[in-house]
Formats: sequence, C-alpha cells, structure tokens
Amino acid sequence: MPIIVGQLLVIVFTALQPATSSWTGKAEAPIDGDTLRIRDENDKLHKVRIQGIDSPEDGQPFFKAAREHLGKVTKGRELQVTEVGKDSSGRTLATIRVNGQDLRIDILAAGMAWHQRSVVEDSVLEAEERDAKARHLGLWVDADPVAPWEWRAAEEQRKNARKKGPSSAAR
Repeated sequence: MPIIVGQLLVIVFTALQPATSSWTGKAEAPIDGDTLRIRDENDKLHKVRIQGIDSPEDGQPFFKAAREHLGKVTKGRELQVTEVGKDSSGRTLATIRVNGQDLRIDILAAGMAWHQRSVVEDSVLEAEERDAKARHLGLWVDADPVAPWEWRAAEEQRKNARKKGPSSAAR
C-alpha cells in the first residue's frame, strides 16, 4: 500500500509541474533587448521574451544599444528555445540557448539588462550582472541607471496624472 501511495504522489506532483516545450528556430528581428522574433522549424513566427532579465524600455538610455546587442548575438542563428509560460502581454516566456550557451549570460555580461531576481533566482545570472556593473559595462556606465520596472511604474504614474488633468485644488 505505501508503494502505491508513493507512486500516486509522484504522478500527482509531476502533473502539477508546469509543462515546458522545447524547440529550435532561427532568430529574426529583435524587438527590444530582451524580446525577439524567432521562426520555428514549421515556419511559424514566435514573439519570445527572455525570462529572468529585463532590458531598458523604449525611451530609456541604452534601449537601442540593448536591442542592437540582442540582434548581433542572435541574427540568423539557430536558437534552442525552452518555453516556461506566457507573460501578461501574451508573449512566450522562455530561456534561449545559442550554441548551447544561455543567452541571458551574454546579455548580462555585456551590461545590457538587469537580472530579475523576483522572477528567477540564479547565482550565475546575479554574478554576471554584478561583474558588468563593477566593470561599468553597457548601461552600468551610468552612475545610477533606472531599472525598467521602475521606469514603467513611473511612466504609468505620469500617464495617470495626465489623464486626471489639473487638480481642483489648483483652480
């Protein structure tokens, strides 16, 4: 009986794990420093967001440099994509390997993104970000760069303030 219960627990635990899908594809155009279009072997185009990093947003310093870096290291290359889910915008969230190497490491080592500790705890990613910061690479040439999640929150506040218009106290 204990063996049956143990086997059932393994089955239930396995069923509760998120399903992952792995596939290969060719990189096409980067959208920003952490999102790109990848065409799979069935010629289907995917919009893929790299999980665990966050690069500057359009309008932030180093946005263009981060996008160009992603394009340079992926353009026309075969990528191994491991899907981990979808984000709130419906994009595929994934880890990506180029020639067997985790693409996040390259991006962080070049100083083109932040490691999103709230999404993925990974000592290697943390070390790559810390090293790029210590060496003042990429976005880390700025004394105090604004993280994209902070920039997005500030943009949302500015947008909401514009919607409200002048306060009645100012009249």
